[in-house]
Amino acid sequence: MPERATANPPRSFDELKERALEYGRERGKAKLGVAAAWDPCALEATQDAWELGLVDPVLVGKPDLIKAAAGEAKVDISSWRIVETNDAVEAARRAVELVREGVVDFLMKGKVNTADLMRAALDKETGIRAGKLMSHIAILWTPTFGRLLGMSDGGIVLAPTLEQKADIIRNAVDAMHKLGWECPKVAVVAALEQVNPAMPHTVDAAALAKMNDRRQITGCVIDGPFGFDNAISEIAAERKGIVSPVAGKADLVTFADIDVGNVFYKALYFMTEGVQNAGVLIGAKVPIVMPSRADGPDTKRNSIIVGTVIAQAGKS
Repeated sequence: MPERATANPPRSFDELKERALEYGRERGKAKLGVAAAWDPCALEATQDAWELGLVDPVLVGKPDLIKAAAGEAKVDISSWRIVETNDAVEAARRAVELVREGVVDFLMKGKVNTADLMRAALDKETGIRAGKLMSHIAILWTPTFGRLLGMSDGGIVLAPTLEQKADIIRNAVDAMHKLGWECPKVAVVAALEQVNPAMPHTVDAAALAKMNDRRQITGCVIDGPFGFDNAISEIAAERKGIVSPVAGKADLVTFADIDVGNVFYKALYFMTEGVQNAGVLIGAKVPIVMPSRADGPDTKRNSIIVGTVIAQAGKS
């Protein structure tokens, strides 16, 4: 487990940024590979992270397109390395090769289709697959909640089986260890907090909790099923008479499928004033920042911060 995982985990993105900067002072700045880097939004986010002192960028793709995008975004890339490729598909493959060669520490998606980047990452011979499953983790903060909350999976695994749900938790717990949680409390969320055979997701939640009891899933405390309210609110848990070390204190929530996770993530982002969030792909040898076109600059910067900490902690 990374040495910075403590009983007092980070509570804000500012604290995560300080962790990233501390790693940089100790080990040198993380090398960020941007696949198909002729995306103005990706270049803006990369510039933000570079100016903060978090990363040294390596831009992968067609130099003329990258320079044109940099001009459009008003980003000075003169001191950044460019690795030339002919097209986006080749850029995805080359970016993954740079990970395998140790040239870059983590990746960010530029102007390349997600499917092409995933195909390169998952290639059995030349990819960077680390475990059984790749999944997505979001890190969220709101002024009302006042601390960071992990959420998985709202972006990759469509309709996970029980075993895939276990792997999603394993991936997310590993990421949270690297971000600073010593033993994250994991709430498996469903429509209600009671096991109901007519609602298979509640049965899976109970099975995941028992898998944790039997040490089939380790490094965390899992309980469920929970309603979302009694997963994150001690008041809601008390009102419903739920007694659990996780109830109202969850560090990580997992949902039944991508529909629920994705709707939750976007509803929170677009309907909550002051929300801050980040998202990265995990389960590969390095984290992959995969920003959405709808993400604002703060989200992209926060995602690079999260990717930086996970990548740097993974070196230890």
